[in-house]
Amino acid sequence: MAETVENGNGPIQYNKDELNPPDFLNEEFFLDVLRGVENDRGLTITNFKMIPGTKPGDHFASIMFKAIISYTSRGKVVLDRSLVVKTMPVEEGMKKEMFEEMPVFDREIDMYTKILPEMGRLMQSIGDHEELAPRLLYHSKSPFILIFEDITKFGYEMHQGFLGFDNTVKIAKKLAKFHALSFYINDNKYANKLDLPQYEGILLTDKTIEKFQVFCDGLGQMAEVVREWPGFAEIADKVNKIKGTFLRTLINVYKPNPEPRFNVLCHSDFHIKNMMFIKNKEDIDKIFLLDFQMSFWGTPALDVLYLLYAIGNASVRARRGEFVTIYHTAFTEYLNRLGCLRKGPSLLELNIDIMRIAHLEILLGLCFLPFFSLDFTKVDMEAVMEPTPEQMAEMHKMIYKNPEIVSILEEVLPALLYKGVLDE
Repeated sequence: MAETVENGNGPIQYNKDELNPPDFLNEEFFLDVLRGVENDRGLTITNFKMIPGTKPGDHFASIMFKAIISYTSRGKVVLDRSLVVKTMPVEEGMKKEMFEEMPVFDREIDMYTKILPEMGRLMQSIGDHEELAPRLLYHSKSPFILIFEDITKFGYEMHQGFLGFDNTVKIAKKLAKFHALSFYINDNKYANKLDLPQYEGILLTDKTIEKFQVFCDGLGQMAEVVREWPGFAEIADKVNKIKGTFLRTLINVYKPNPEPRFNVLCHSDFHIKNMMFIKNKEDIDKIFLLDFQMSFWGTPALDVLYLLYAIGNASVRARRGEFVTIYHTAFTEYLNRLGCLRKGPSLLELNIDIMRIAHLEILLGLCFLPFFSLDFTKVDMEAVMEPTPEQMAEMHKMIYKNPEIVSILEEVLPALLYKGVLDE
């Protein structure tokens, strides 16, 4: 649940499970961390405090804090250094239970300690000095902890809402680079000793599908709402027929394409909350990607669909063909820049793959997109993660009365109908 806390500048909403950090995140622990980071066993801490790391709805899997630390090292005084700390949920409940069953934290540690560093090395080798993600300062597997430099100090910020065409194109090009690097790494796996195909899909599997259903329980209520809209009766009937079965069809989406078809390392949770930006007014200048805990070896079409539904607004979806072409061109050009010997997918092959996993558009466009549009400071996050039937019904009622969401559904539903995605 979101709770209000006074921070000296007025009330701020935080996630309830981030108000009190676990006992192991104490001053003694951070003293050891900083001594390692600074390579100074004589470092001393002069001031230390922990605060919640994010606002409600900014993330769901982990819990996050910021450690604000002043210290002295080799005669140098450092004031209020801010570190972002990511760890596992400690409170009992579905959130903790669900993610204990999913190898998300081991996956993210591998990403930050093995794969992203190799990508960075490759980029430097061809004169590309852009950074993909924040710098990892410390990690532990028991207990699970990741510590990063706080990039808000360098001007990075999160973006609220969806992006227009030009800004979404910038993110698409960053994604294309990430995908191309993984494609190249796999094509040279005997040189770098990284086995990317070992990373199987996490988000939707036989083990998680039952608990995942909570995000799709509103489809029946949505169908009854849109039935009252002129011309939407057929759509309502089709949504009612598939509401309980379509998730099962998505399990194969989270599996790799069989050879000789193409795969990349998908981010797999590629939405607007999982990146931060430096902006010049409304224009994005720099992008950092975050939260690689769901990454897996599979079709790049999955992340491309996230671009269309979880990052870009209606203007991006209206220019879908052009947008996919821009992504594909960036992917192909970066492969060539890397000197990759294996040819990447053609534009036609990519578009075929996007159509092959088209049922994912139901999940993204009808189940996730309304949640992305919510103001989570006004929502009981416990009701989102562990809802009673009454709480979920009330939440869906609020969702489908939201004018922004109504507008999105009026746009997305006919498009899905005409592509045959809503057919059984």
